[in-house]
Amino acid sequence: MNVASFRKSMSGWVFHALVATAPLLLAACGGGEQVAAGGIVGTGISISSVGSVSALGPDVVTVNGINFAAKTALVRVNGEAATQAALKVGLVVTIQGQTLADGTAVAQSIDSRVEVKGVVSGVDMAARSFTVLGQRVFTDQLTVFGGGSFATLLNQYVEVSGFRAAPGDVLATRVDIIATSVPGATLEVTGVVSAFDPVGKTFMIGAQLVDFSQVGAAFVSPGLANGVIADVHGTMVNTGGRLIAAEIYLVVTTIPGPENSSVEMEGVITNFTGLAGFRVNGQLVDGRGATVTGGSAAMIVDGAKIEVEGTLMQGVVVASKIEIEQEAEIALDATVEAVDQTGITLGGQRYLVTSTTQFEDRSAAAMRDFGLAAVRVGDRLLVDAVRSATGLSATRVVRVDLQAASGSDSTTEVEGAITEFVSIASFKVAGQSINASSAKIEGGVAGDLVVGRRVDVEGVLAGNVLLATRVVVEPADAPPTASVAIEGLITGFVSQANFKVSGQVVDATQSSFEGGIAADLANGRSVAVQGVVIGGVVAASKVSFKSASSESTLEVEGSITAFSSIANFKVAGQSVDASSARISNGTAADLANGRRVGVVGPVANGVLRAATVEIKDAPELIEAGVRGTITNFVSVSNFVVAARKIDASKATFEHGGSANLANGVQVEIEGKLVGNVLVADKVAFD
Repeated sequence: MNVASFRKSMSGWVFHALVATAPLLLAACGGGEQVAAGGIVGTGISISSVGSVSALGPDVVTVNGINFAAKTALVRVNGEAATQAALKVGLVVTIQGQTLADGTAVAQSIDSRVEVKGVVSGVDMAARSFTVLGQRVFTDQLTVFGGGSFATLLNQYVEVSGFRAAPGDVLATRVDIIATSVPGATLEVTGVVSAFDPVGKTFMIGAQLVDFSQVGAAFVSPGLANGVIADVHGTMVNTGGRLIAAEIYLVVTTIPGPENSSVEMEGVITNFTGLAGFRVNGQLVDGRGATVTGGSAAMIVDGAKIEVEGTLMQGVVVASKIEIEQEAEIALDATVEAVDQTGITLGGQRYLVTSTTQFEDRSAAAMRDFGLAAVRVGDRLLVDAVRSATGLSATRVVRVDLQAASGSDSTTEVEGAITEFVSIASFKVAGQSINASSAKIEGGVAGDLVVGRRVDVEGVLAGNVLLATRVVVEPADAPPTASVAIEGLITGFVSQANFKVSGQVVDATQSSFEGGIAADLANGRSVAVQGVVIGGVVAASKVSFKSASSESTLEVEGSITAFSSIANFKVAGQSVDASSARISNGTAADLANGRRVGVVGPVANGVLRAATVEIKDAPELIEAGVRGTITNFVSVSNFVVAARKIDASKATFEHGGSANLANGVQVEIEGKLVGNVLVADKVAFD
C-alpha cells in the first residue's frame, strides 16, 4: 500500500495525538499535577517548531525548513539530558526558541521522544508496514533507517520516531534497528488509552493490551482514563501478549509556547471537521485563513501529511500557511554533474534543493552534517523528487559510495560453517557475527542452524553484526571446507595483507585480481573476495573489483499522459520509451493515458529507456507477502499476520500443515491481494 492509499485508509479516525516533547511527559506520581513548559524569556519572537529533522550542521538543526542555531540549546532525548550528537536525521523533535531581529532562529530547547520501542512481530511488504507492540507502523520515502533496512526488521528490536496517524497507527520518520539483543531492554509505547478497566487494571493502546497491576496505586494518576494519551514503559510481554507496565506517564498534547508566539508544525491530520477545526499531532488548528500550497484545500483531510505555519492564540494554532506534503514521484540513482547554490544536476536534469530537503550520507565518509554544501561533482546520489510547475524539487538526497550495490543498502555475503552458536540471533560464520532473526531460511528450518552446519548468509551490516535477510542451509553431508565468499566495501585499509571487507579481515597477498590490480585496493572500493578462513582472517585466492554503473537509473511513478505509443509517452512529466521493457501486472496493450505505472530504467538524451514497467492500478490480484507471528486466529481462512487478514484455505504448506496454524506461530506467507485480504498461495512455517 502506498502512502496515498495509507492516507485514505486513515480517514474517519478520531483521536488526540502526541506532540513529541519531553517536558510534556509527566510522571503519574501520587496523582501529581500536569504542568506544561512555559514561555521563553528573551528579546526575540518566541517560536515553537514540531517536526522531523531534515538536516544537521555544526551547531545547526533544520526542522520544517528552519535552520535553528543550537549551540546553547538544552537537548533531551526520551526525557534524558543528551548532547547534539544524539540528534539524527528523521527524529521528530519539538524545538522551543526565538526568531531574532536579523531573522536568525535560535533553539533554546530541543526535545525528542520515540513513539514505540520493542520487537518487530510482523512485516507486511505490500503495505510497507510492520507491527511492534500492537502498533502498525507505516513507512514512506522519507523514512530513515538506522542500523539496517526494511528487509531486516522482523524479530529485531527497534526504536520508532514518527507521527500518530490513528489509534494504533504510526507514520515512521525514523526507525533505528538495534542489531544486538539486550536482555531486559525497555519496551515503550505511546498512544490513546481505550478499553480502560480500573478493576482488572488493563487498557489498550492500539492493539496492545497493557497490564498495570504491577504499578503501585500511588503511582497511577487519577487522570488515567479512556481518551487520554499515555506513555507506557515496561520490560516484558507475557505469554498472553500483555505488556507488563513498570511506569505510566500522561502526555499533554498542546504546544507549550506563549500567547501570540510563532508555530511551525509537521504531522498527520486527525479529527478533521472542516478547515476551522482539525488536529495535527494533537494540537488544534484553525486553517480558514491559511494559504494552501502543494495541493488544494480539498486535500486537507484526515490522514494527510502537512506542514503548518501560524500563531498560537488561546491554545489554537491559527494557520497562515498550510503545505501539503505529497509523495515523491521520481527516484534517481546517478552521479552529480553540476552543483550550484540551490540545486544539483544529475542525469541531465536539475533538481532544486529547498529548505525542507532531507539529507543523509550513507557513504564511507558518513558525514553527520551532510548537506548541499558538501555535495561534489562525481558524488553518487539517490534522489527522491516531485515535479511541479516550477520544475523538479528534491525531497530526499542520500549520498552512497560509487561502487555501492543498487539502492542505499550494500549487501554482504558470507559462507562457511557456523561457530559460536548462541541463538538464531547470535552466531558466527567465517568470523562474522550474524543475527538471522530477520532471515528467510532456505534449504532447511531455524532448528538446522547449529555449530558445524554450513550456510550461505546474505544481509546488511549494522556495525559489526550482519543482519541476515537470507540464510541458505547446505545439506548436512556437504563436504566440509573452509571456503568463504564476501562482498562489500573496503574499510580499514592498512596494506594488501591487512584490510577489511564488510567487517571481515582479509589478506590478499596470495590473491589473483579481476577488474583491477593490487594497487587499486583502497578504502571505499567495492570488491568481491573468495578465499579460505585461517585464524579468523580470509586468505583471499581471488579479489574482483566492482565497477560503478556509468548510467543514471531513474524511477518514476504516476499516471500516463501524452500516450502516443509504447515507445513514446510520459509519466510524471518524464518522457518514456518502454518498447524494450518487461511489463508486470498487465501487458503493453494496457498502457494508455490515465493508467498509473511505475517505470525504472536508464536515462539517455532526456528519455527514460524503461527496463521495467509495473502497472500500479490493476484491480486486484497484486502479489504480496507478509512475515511474522499469527494473531487473531479463527480458522485457516481467517487469521492475521502483521495486521494483514489472511485466507490460507487454498494454500500449499511447507514445514507443516494447516493444523499447525495457531496464535503465536511464526510464518511466511506469499499470495495475492484481493481487496484488503491476502489470499495465500504458500505458507511456510519458520
